[in-house]
Amino acid sequence: MAAQPDRWDLEVDVVAIGSGLGGITAAIVAHDRGKRVCVLEKAPRMGGLSGYGGGEVYCPNGRHMAEIGVEDSDEATRAYFDFLAAGFNHPELTDKLVASYRSAIDYLETEAGVQWVPVKGLPDYYYPDAPGSNTGRYLSVALFDGNSLGEWQQKSWQASPHLPPALTHREMYDWGGLGNVTQWDYELLAERIGNDQRAMGAGMMGYLLKAALVDRGITGYTEAPVRELVAQEGVVIGVRAEREGRDFFVRARDGVVLAVGGYDHNPDMAAMFENMHEWNSSTQPYFHGDHLVMAGELGAAIAAVPPTNLGMFFGYNIPGEEHEGVPLYRSSWECGCPHAIWVNRAGKRFCDESFYKDSQPALRSWNGHAQAQENIPPFLIFDQNYRDRYPLGSFTPGMDFPPELVTQADTPRELAEKLGIEAETFEQTIAHYNEYAAQGKDPDFGSGHYPWTQRLAGDMSFENPNVGPLDKAPYYGVKLVPVGVGINSHGLRTDTHARVMHLRGHPIPGLYAVGNSAALLDLGGGYQSGTSNMRAITWGFIAGQHLAAGS
Repeated sequence: MAAQPDRWDLEVDVVAIGSGLGGITAAIVAHDRGKRVCVLEKAPRMGGLSGYGGGEVYCPNGRHMAEIGVEDSDEATRAYFDFLAAGFNHPELTDKLVASYRSAIDYLETEAGVQWVPVKGLPDYYYPDAPGSNTGRYLSVALFDGNSLGEWQQKSWQASPHLPPALTHREMYDWGGLGNVTQWDYELLAERIGNDQRAMGAGMMGYLLKAALVDRGITGYTEAPVRELVAQEGVVIGVRAEREGRDFFVRARDGVVLAVGGYDHNPDMAAMFENMHEWNSSTQPYFHGDHLVMAGELGAAIAAVPPTNLGMFFGYNIPGEEHEGVPLYRSSWECGCPHAIWVNRAGKRFCDESFYKDSQPALRSWNGHAQAQENIPPFLIFDQNYRDRYPLGSFTPGMDFPPELVTQADTPRELAEKLGIEAETFEQTIAHYNEYAAQGKDPDFGSGHYPWTQRLAGDMSFENPNVGPLDKAPYYGVKLVPVGVGINSHGLRTDTHARVMHLRGHPIPGLYAVGNSAALLDLGGGYQSGTSNMRAITWGFIAGQHLAAGS
């Protein structure tokens, strides 16, 4: 911890470390209750991980569901949350989350001007099988005008390399989803990009950053990494940050909110906590586990849920492709399209490739005889049928693949030999799969069963949107690697006021954690698209209220 300085460079009531959903929501709420607030961001742009994501906010039984004619209930909501948690949640935290998320999301609409738009027809991951599951529970945002950010326009995330810029969720699904990406209206998108019309995560954070930094005039600094907390007799009273190459001490009379995300770019921490030998990330390179280090120096407790079934993927880096000065890793959604499967080194399929909630735990399967995770690495396999219709990352049909990324062969056996896969079994796997895929079936793993996978990555012109045979040469293969998306299994343990808990079981005065800095004890052992953004908003809202109350 840093020692208390002789003088503070800035004195405020509340310091939010991090400018994603959780930190900015806490800043807005505390400000609206009369507190002076400062936001400190490590990156050169505001918006955090939220500004790089899809911008979906999960809001069951929310008031916007009536606009799309969907009925829901609190009872169904809790049943689905309990199903996701699988017993690894802390009920008091889940109770608080479920009791508060609608108020928090509505507050951002009524007081911060966020234009929420319900996503019609998009189902829960496990719909219709899971208890309490439903459709239409997601919110996105209307297009946001980046020009309204003034001086913050160029100092905020304008788009994500992982998502189509300037395209709303409703349009993406109306245009046929990822499986129909070659037919989208790119002239319209180009016009919007030129006018800085933002969508998805960048659009969502545009609304919040305008509300905080422009409309409210909250003090904010980019490229101001916080290095240490300042505490006096166990009470957090400020931070030591860095600005322009020197220390920058900020006094926080009421408290500090840790909203710095997770540890995706701390390889040792990520590999250890996520139980992977290798770890890569699709996130911006500013998430190093700072919350665990800084709070750990004060005796903060770390908590965890199983890493087996969270938001983690496998993917690839296109040679030479970078973002923010580091290699850009893309999550591989190609396996959700027809004419594509995954196999392991033994040449066998091992999961429903279209549904990452099945593939992720299957990838972690442990062979006790061989002392190995036998399904890692997986190999993405596709044929010319796929190549003619669908993209691979930023490569559209007709573009040449770099040989360092994609292996090509005239037959399945030749492809297997080039990739180091057991050739005879691989040939049998392809033949067996094709026999049923020609009929739109996958009796082995049920690919295409869930409406969510059909809607997101499937081709709706197929009888089974996620299944198609691999029977047209040449054949292609890509070796995949672990790719995190910033949703980690370990975080700081917090209470129902978002206060960070000490190892001895009491809250650390003046210290709060929200978003991905807080352990997922409210959600437990599962994940659902939009819940990460929902919990960031909700706990940011709760932290801002508690800080303002001076409790």
